[in-house]
Amino acid sequence: MNRATLANACALAAAVALTIHFGRSPGRAMPGHRGGPPTAIGPTANPSLPDATSHPVPLRRYTRIVSTNLVTDRLLLDLAEPDRILAFSRAAAERPQDGYRYSGKPVVDGFGPVEALIALRPDLVLTNSFGTAGRAAKLRSAGIEVFDLGELRGVSSLLKAAKTLAQLLGKPERGQDFAHSFAQRMNNVAAALAGRPRKTALFLSIIGNQVQGGTTGTALHDVLTAGGLVDIAAALYRDWPAYSAEQLLALEPDLIVTKQGMSAAVCAFPGADFLAACREPDRIIELPAELLDEPGPAMLEAAEAIYRLVYGEQQ
Repeated sequence: MNRATLANACALAAAVALTIHFGRSPGRAMPGHRGGPPTAIGPTANPSLPDATSHPVPLRRYTRIVSTNLVTDRLLLDLAEPDRILAFSRAAAERPQDGYRYSGKPVVDGFGPVEALIALRPDLVLTNSFGTAGRAAKLRSAGIEVFDLGELRGVSSLLKAAKTLAQLLGKPERGQDFAHSFAQRMNNVAAALAGRPRKTALFLSIIGNQVQGGTTGTALHDVLTAGGLVDIAAALYRDWPAYSAEQLLALEPDLIVTKQGMSAAVCAFPGADFLAACREPDRIIELPAELLDEPGPAMLEAAEAIYRLVYGEQQ
């Protein structure tokens, strides 16, 4: 099978997978969803919702909510009334492109001293993969509820998180609407390509002395696919593989996608310098790190940017 036939076959498979993956009925539970429906602990207890660590969090009206990371910041903007949000993360407030959206609220360091969070007197702190269980325990011992939305790895986990958070806020219909709209918009990014051939691509970055990818099981795979590319690593690897020179040369992608300012380092890696994408002009796509590092709503922005840069078309 030649490269063009392989690329077309991969593209067709990716398009089908994308439709299945993103186009779930918004009312259907996602695989691996550990939140589950509200439960009652004991016959007279208030209903609760288990978080990603299976800790039950009471379902009640929270009015002093603190977000500790970019993903929960952005979800809160879409799902919660502004007067119920007490504070956002510092990472959101310092984003150059849209930090203004978080102005007027205190900011917190999600991985800073727990005492600073306690001093704000929130009634709910939102996290995802918060770090150590000890941090959550300290907050809970101070009478503060903590809800961990879990590790986010792409579109399916984001939609699950949105539905879960909306349920916690007492507005489940908002989560359904967000999930439906976001999945539809991701599906539509490269819809204009229809059956046209799609370019193959590989995400690469430099971590220490290794060249690392991001493929099936990560937000990066979803971004490449939604952006109209064939993730050429998806058939052989998953998660964040560290590639050898031989593996890179065997993959031989049409394009390399990397973080802004990292092209030279990637192409200086032994073996990568022989890739056509490193030797020929306009075959490396650089995106701001904040788009590629966030497994949340920024995935849509990243996919749209890739589509524009590769195919020169607006959505």
